[in-house]
Amino acid sequence: LAVREGGILGIAGVDGNGQKELAEIIAGVRKLREGSITFEGREIGRLSVQKRFAMGISYISDDRHADGLVLPMTVGDNLILREYRQQPFSRFRVLNRRAAAEAANRAISDYRIKTSGRSGKDTQVRLMSGGNQQKVILAREITDRSRLIIASQPTRGLDIGATEFVRELLIRQRDLGKSVILISADLEEILSLSDRVAVMFGGRIAGILPGSEATPHKIGLLMGGITGKEDDALCENNS
Repeated sequence: LAVREGGILGIAGVDGNGQKELAEIIAGVRKLREGSITFEGREIGRLSVQKRFAMGISYISDDRHADGLVLPMTVGDNLILREYRQQPFSRFRVLNRRAAAEAANRAISDYRIKTSGRSGKDTQVRLMSGGNQQKVILAREITDRSRLIIASQPTRGLDIGATEFVRELLIRQRDLGKSVILISADLEEILSLSDRVAVMFGGRIAGILPGSEATPHKIGLLMGGITGKEDDALCENNS
């Protein structure tokens, strides 16, 4: 499986066929047991999540409450979870609150994050809507240094407005030359955003289709474990 620069690779499949595990292995959350992962010519299979992020690999989890956010914490604190050890947010292990506040205010403005209270950055994320919680994750994960964005179910549970915001953001990142892996159970989303579509079945890649050739019928067959040869035989039997 290869992900191209400046392209969106959609990963389709019925939930539970290995999509989550694939995302976690690439991001470094789950340990690689066999095989290899190469990013820009470098083997990264044994690198930590933090080191992969520093290389430009961003991960948008499919469960924003369980492992995407720290719900009792504020918007500002959630936004620096990845980089609070680094400048400009800290120096000599002392947190620079002013720099963190400035970064949070920029993110709130750029991503149109709706907060409450006089100081939006101090809003606890548990009090926010799902769409705005997702925007906090996006603002933290997608940076100027991002080279590969793994977006797992990024619009699940969101309203129409938030869904369109996320989709437009992923397209914009692709147009900037970044690579995007989009994992989604929404077939319409996969078809409308992907330059190529890979379909998973039983923990394996059942097939890869160019975006121009991907159809609900072809993807549906692959999602059911029916490959090209089996498809031909099925058509002959039906005829």
